[in-house]
Amino acid sequence: MGIRPELLRFVLVGVANTLATTLLYWVLLAAGIPPAAGFATAFVSGIGLAWWMNGRFTFSTRHSRWGLVVYPLVYVPSWALGQWLLGIFIGREVPPWLAGPLASLLIVPLSFALNRFFFRGWGPRPQA
Repeated sequence: MGIRPELLRFVLVGVANTLATTLLYWVLLAAGIPPAAGFATAFVSGIGLAWWMNGRFTFSTRHSRWGLVVYPLVYVPSWALGQWLLGIFIGREVPPWLAGPLASLLIVPLSFALNRFFFRGWGPRPQA
């Protein structure tokens, strides 16, 4: 399967996941949670949804319990980069409500590469 159809499906899954986690981030900000904690909470909440949607829809693989255990490691570099970008944006006085979604948008290429490697490289194999 080519990278373009996978990339399109990854973007569609990402849009749905980003809408859900951005809404959660905004709710947490409105509740008085600091931006970094809100970003981390929303980010972690999206990992399970991303695992299911990317495995099933984007890369057409079988899910396993081991995959669910290992999958969060795919997001450690993306989360770290996102937190770093969030700090830069807030330091440059970008409003927190915008800084979180902007940081999320900018980590998409890294996230796609890591997800593709997980599902195609050393993760579960595609269904026949």
